[in-house]
Amino acid sequence: MSILIKNIHCIKALVERHPEKVISLKVDSKKDNEIIALAESKNIQIELTMGGISAICKEPPIKDIKSQGYELGNMVLIMDEIQDTRNLGSCLRSASFFGVNSVIIPKNNSADFSNPAVIETSTGGVYDLDLYKATNIATLQENLKKSGYWISGFSEHGEISLEETEFTEKNVLILGNEEKGIRKLVEKNCDQVLKINRHGQTSSLNVAVATAIALFEVQKKLRY
Repeated sequence: MSILIKNIHCIKALVERHPEKVISLKVDSKKDNEIIALAESKNIQIELTMGGISAICKEPPIKDIKSQGYELGNMVLIMDEIQDTRNLGSCLRSASFFGVNSVIIPKNNSADFSNPAVIETSTGGVYDLDLYKATNIATLQENLKKSGYWISGFSEHGEISLEETEFTEKNVLILGNEEKGIRKLVEKNCDQVLKINRHGQTSSLNVAVATAIALFEVQKKLRY
């Protein structure tokens, strides 16, 4: 299945980092000389037009988690029923930036990895990650614990401060729905529920912002 991408920043990132995912480009011969030269160097098919830029790209590869047989890496991000495509895309962009290995979403009630808005907002970061869908996140949590992962959920109602928490080598971070947060059973199955300390008046953060802060803090603690 192919996907139409129209965001110039995403297209440029894909041509630079993942040219194998770009099936063809439509570019303005008068405006897009830089991208034309780059695409030609990557042997990407180009059609010159007088309109805006667009790209036909391959769908990102997505696997179903049905067992414990997958190697997910040491840093796993679970997005529990994130429904806004731009939010999910921003989370994937941060995941790529901060070195997440795998991202998992529920099969149902979630924005999809292959949505053009998700791909564009991630600026191609979706292709840097191992992507999975799971039928039951709570069951997955139990399997991940058996594989040695430490699972941290995030909630504005958490009693443990992110800034004061240490992390193990294999981590799973879970952030939840824009309105409801992570589901109760998912929260119950976490090893700990963390909060990002508030220093002002607004009670909560957008999930994409919270994800970026969480990943930054965890990586900082693991590296330093």
